[in-house]
Order: sequence, then structure tokens, then C-alpha cells
Amino acid sequence: MKVDQLGMLLKDIIMDKDKLIMGLFWLSLSGLVILLDASLFYIGFNNLKYGSYLIIIIAFIFVPLVFFCGYKGIRGILDAIFY
Repeated sequence: MKVDQLGMLLKDIIMDKDKLIMGLFWLSLSGLVILLDASLFYIGFNNLKYGSYLIIIIAFIFVPLVFFCGYKGIRGILDAIFY
């Protein structure tokens, strides 16, 4: 194997680190939103006895954000590995 071919092979193995970092950022943001959403659901269901639905409505608004952040994170990591 020639030196040029070895260099090309090693260049193909190295992944895009910027995309990987952004993917991990989005996944960590997804984890934070999951924790926030779970807390909001807990608080909201405890407030049902007082007739308050505001916190539960806010929690349901955050549910699509969990899936969006998770999708962006997984997509970013896979783009970094298989670019």
C-alpha cells in the first residue's frame, strides 16, 4: 500500500468533529427538555386538584421539542460518522 493511499484511508476514517459536537449538544438538550417536561407534568398533575390546567398545557407544548431535539442530535451524530 502506497503512502498516498494510506493517507486517504486515514482521512476517510476520521469523522467530522464539529458535527459530532453539535449532535451531542442537541442530545444533551433533549435530555434537559425531558427532565423539564417530566417535572412540569408532575407539577401539573398535582395542580389538578386546584383546577389549574396551565402547567399541563405548557408540558404538552414541550413534548414535540423533546422529539425535535432528539432527532437533530441523532441526525447530527450519524452525519458526523457517515458523512
